[in-house]
Amino acid sequence: MRITQKKAEFRGRLFNMEHFFELPVRYKGATLILRGRLVTFAYSYKFYVMVNGRELIFERDDEQQFRVLQEASEDASEIDRELIQQIIITLNDLQQV
Repeated sequence: MRITQKKAEFRGRLFNMEHFFELPVRYKGATLILRGRLVTFAYSYKFYVMVNGRELIFERDDEQQFRVLQEASEDASEIDRELIQQIIITLNDLQQV
């Protein structure tokens, strides 16, 4: 029974892994360094990016462009839409490398 539990835990880690990174984003003439993490799920992935103390979740839509999936905190509407757009541009640029 214990081996079965260990196998299940290992399998869960294989299909749901996190990788932490720093994302340089050009915004209003300055370069912001945003903390983020890439979370993979079997055949998909999402980027979780910290902006002004809030975590925004980015994933690809049906047209393979990034979008904000949902805001993890309630006051994310206070974040400048231009900054969100610049994050999306940066993520799209990185995916083409």
